[in-house]
Amino acid sequence: MLPLNRAFRKRPVYQGLCRFILFPALLFSVSVPSIALDVTVHLHEKKNLTVDGTIIELVGANSLVQPEADHIIDQIDITFKPLLSVVSKGTSIILTNNDSFKHHVYSFSKGNQFDIPLYADVPKQDVVLQNSGVVKLGCNIHDWMIAYIYVNESKFLKKASSSPVVFDSVPAGAYEVRVWNPRFRNTKRILKQTLTVADGKNNEVKFDLALQKTIRMPKKPTTTNQTGNSYNDSNG
Repeated sequence: MLPLNRAFRKRPVYQGLCRFILFPALLFSVSVPSIALDVTVHLHEKKNLTVDGTIIELVGANSLVQPEADHIIDQIDITFKPLLSVVSKGTSIILTNNDSFKHHVYSFSKGNQFDIPLYADVPKQDVVLQNSGVVKLGCNIHDWMIAYIYVNESKFLKKASSSPVVFDSVPAGAYEVRVWNPRFRNTKRILKQTLTVADGKNNEVKFDLALQKTIRMPKKPTTTNQTGNSYNDSNG
């Protein structure tokens, strides 16, 4: 058997060197924080209308959020309240009916379709919004009842009151910038642009918006009967 000191000398030299090379490299990769940067979104309305109410979302691989607690949308005085909700993907929606008559609530929005036949109080059917995007609610009995839900999937989300809109502490990486406003003529449409956020780069993006002055809503009748349906006064 070789003496201990001779056996040690027989070990390949590279085995000892690996400890001195790999350990500092591993330590460096763990200790360096990810770079957090500012992202600026410019909104330009073509007719110089206010951009108030515009929703902006930055969607990236490391920005995804978990579902929220149940979100309640009321039906009061033959109206959805609130008119606009913002909830995270996977959140359950409770459509409470506080009117004295029944409602039939539905949505044809792609990826989040549902249909709840006539009901009072709280529906037995759960509505879980499994996909991001815009959900438009309606009532099959009362055509003027409309509400919107913006379903987000990112923690980087803001509702603009003016332009520009700045997101801070955004990690470097690839993002899809999404912009939506209930005053779009086509309320299903979400404007999208890709943006790679990087250090030393001008992390800005611009959107041209064509908005209406107000949210387009069906006209609510001035008179209704005890079932909440409209009627003509001339017919008694």
